[in-house]
Amino acid sequence: MFKQSKIKRIYWMLIPVLVVVSAGIGYRAVAVAIESRPPTVVVVFNLQQVFDSFVERAVLRAGYKELEAEIDAERLVRKTNVEALIAAYDEAGDEDKNLLFDQIQQAMGEAEKYTEFTEREKDVEQSLVLQSLFKDIKAAISTIAESNNYDLVIASDESVELNPNLPFRATNEQISMHRIYFANDQIDITEQIITQMNLELDTKTN
Repeated sequence: MFKQSKIKRIYWMLIPVLVVVSAGIGYRAVAVAIESRPPTVVVVFNLQQVFDSFVERAVLRAGYKELEAEIDAERLVRKTNVEALIAAYDEAGDEDKNLLFDQIQQAMGEAEKYTEFTEREKDVEQSLVLQSLFKDIKAAISTIAESNNYDLVIASDESVELNPNLPFRATNEQISMHRIYFANDQIDITEQIITQMNLELDTKTN
């Protein structure tokens, strides 16, 4: 009986020690695994510069210019029609003015509705252009990162300057959103991305 109670007492005393030892071994294994990994390769790029380099080309590729020209032409037709009705109203006799006035009101209302509708249509098309361009940028970055074993590619806002004309709240928000305060030029891959996107776009075009 004495031996059994002594064994139990030793057993319960050893459990905390074993837990601590096991934890130490586990932490050491994790530390060794982390130390054995190669250094993380981080690169940056200027997203705005990439967008500026390709947005015009993306707009042309999407046919947005044609849509914009078509909308502008129709707006001009409607505007000319309203102006013609107004000119006719000024020259008309009293018996025709009421009818022409109603026609002017209707034409102006339709022109205004057309403008509102086409502004929304243009906004949607512009959004689709940017979404398509953003997908192309992501694809180019993935290709470059995999080819060069980059672990992390970050859009740098280092070059963004504060607008001196902004009010306090807007300035505070701009500062709060700032993420990159310094990036060595040697880890900037903006030109690589632009080159890769040119290659991919040329391939799609051909």
